[in-house]
Amino acid sequence: MTVTAPAPAAPTGLPRSPVTDHRLAVALPYGLHTPRVARQITARWLAARGAPDARTGTVVLIVSELVTNAIRHTHEPCTLELTWHGSRLDIAVADHGETLPEKSSAPGERGGFGLPLIEGLGGRIKTVPALDGKTVHATLTLTAFGGGPLSSVRGVL
Repeated sequence: MTVTAPAPAAPTGLPRSPVTDHRLAVALPYGLHTPRVARQITARWLAARGAPDARTGTVVLIVSELVTNAIRHTHEPCTLELTWHGSRLDIAVADHGETLPEKSSAPGERGGFGLPLIEGLGGRIKTVPALDGKTVHATLTLTAFGGGPLSSVRGVL
């Protein structure tokens, strides 16, 4: 796990604007508890960087969705990478699956609701295919979200 030193404190209520990128990369094992572990790691990493609690819930929910999908669809380990630069946070989950994520297209269809959920929370989704799998990125502007009912999700840890 790689983490850079925290930046100086920002004005109250705003996330810190790092002088350099804050980055965390962690290999996650395949298992039923993997999404929970990813949520805990993310919440602690954000808290250590001074992210407001109202924003942490939204980020943790997005991490949970991306990691759950990686575990569910590949049955293999995945990698979580968080990169905070300025007001942007990039959440990236890499897995070894070749199937690209899709939005649900039909009522009653099972699954496919994660991408619209992430977009509804302010995330921009990008999938980057690779020779050995793919990486799904959700990018958020930290100063642009928070305050909604999902921004302070309880019981995710």
